[in-house]
Amino acid sequence: MRALQVPYRLRIFSQKNAGPAAATNLAARQADNDILILLDDDQIAARGLISAHIRAHRKYGDVLVQGLFPLAAECRKRGASLLYERHLLHDLAPVTLEHPFSPNIWSANVSVRWATWNRVGGLDETFREYGGEDTDFGIRVAALGCPVVFVPDALSHHIHVVSYRAAQNQPYQEGRAIVRLAEKFDRPVHEFLGGATQPRVDRALGAGWRLSPRAMFACGKVLTLGLRAVDKIGMQSAQLFMARAVHRLYKVGGVATETKALSRRRAQA
Repeated sequence: MRALQVPYRLRIFSQKNAGPAAATNLAARQADNDILILLDDDQIAARGLISAHIRAHRKYGDVLVQGLFPLAAECRKRGASLLYERHLLHDLAPVTLEHPFSPNIWSANVSVRWATWNRVGGLDETFREYGGEDTDFGIRVAALGCPVVFVPDALSHHIHVVSYRAAQNQPYQEGRAIVRLAEKFDRPVHEFLGGATQPRVDRALGAGWRLSPRAMFACGKVLTLGLRAVDKIGMQSAQLFMARAVHRLYKVGGVATETKALSRRRAQA
């Protein structure tokens, strides 16, 4: 990295791996300018991304700006990636207009004033695994009276490359983070679940995870084999169906696992 020749100022910092929230906080502490633009390492900035973020802050004042990051063309081959984008675009709709947005941000492409970042204390570094730190940050920023605004011209392209193992692990960790968010903000778990809720299905899956996690992990492996098969065929409707099945199974598993762990911690307190 240090040997890269780039036409802009590039500073590189390193620390022991403590998760994405800690890495983001390290970078933010080194910032020199008034506006922080937070862009994940799998984002390719479109021309005009930086100017769009800056214009939004000049136009709206003290806000958190949510950018747009559809899949890059070469990343439309796997069901897990297609499902991720489907969830993103549904949340951000309408994606052609600037509009107020939920504190439940997607932090792959956002910006905020450094003073606001400092007031809220940055990201919560206890969210070490996948998920949770962005929603937590958005909620705390909104609690300061800082609104969230979606700006589609703040555009990047998402190089969403996810292995089949990650397609299992990410929703599982997301489910665990959801329980922690619900506990932290004293809100019901279902408020953080996202997507189309299916209470009966979720209850059945949750019961399965509580009774036999090993059997549910085995079911997840079978579903993932199905996802791998339809990805090879390239039938998008089947890819989305199987990706949803894998995602929901593991997400509910994460919720069930963390709920059980939370009950145990409370009993020991």
